[in-house]
Amino acid sequence: MAYYCNFEKKMIYYNRKQKRKGEYEYLKINSHTKKQMNIRKNNGITLVALVITIVLLLIISGISITGTLRGHKETVSAKQLSELEMVQYAILERNTKAQLTKEELPGTDVNIAEVQEIIKDINSKTGDSIELKGTEYKKLEKSDLENLGITSEDDAFIVNYKTGEVINETVRVTNLNKALYIYSKSEK
Repeated sequence: MAYYCNFEKKMIYYNRKQKRKGEYEYLKINSHTKKQMNIRKNNGITLVALVITIVLLLIISGISITGTLRGHKETVSAKQLSELEMVQYAILERNTKAQLTKEELPGTDVNIAEVQEIIKDINSKTGDSIELKGTEYKKLEKSDLENLGITSEDDAFIVNYKTGEVINETVRVTNLNKALYIYSKSEK
């Protein structure tokens, strides 16, 4: 076995047998010898450290990307449900105003069979058992929504002014399979 010792820029090379006998060989240390010693010391560890670092970075990036995508889906779903509530508030307010002033409610009449077909489609996608609460439904397009004071919405909605039912006809179901349907009360 060889041992290296630095002493006044000289390297002493000896093995155990020579040490006992007191025989030493002195070699001059030059820069080339030092470089060879450094290269030999660091060969395998650098490659292993690099591989471990890359694997850890891949794992961390995979976790963060998954969390970001899930958070984005939840945000979009919450936004769509919030829009339903905003439309519901607007139609209930307009219905109360229309009862006092006898003005006509915005929207075009929709056949009950069409609405039941939409509800059936929503139920099949979500596994829910939603039932209609009323009988008279209207479809609200962008111009009708602007008439209600909602200017930032592009989707079409089917509503019942008496029950406060609101169905997002364009999207119907969120990314998380939640029905885009809301109601306030049953029709009497």
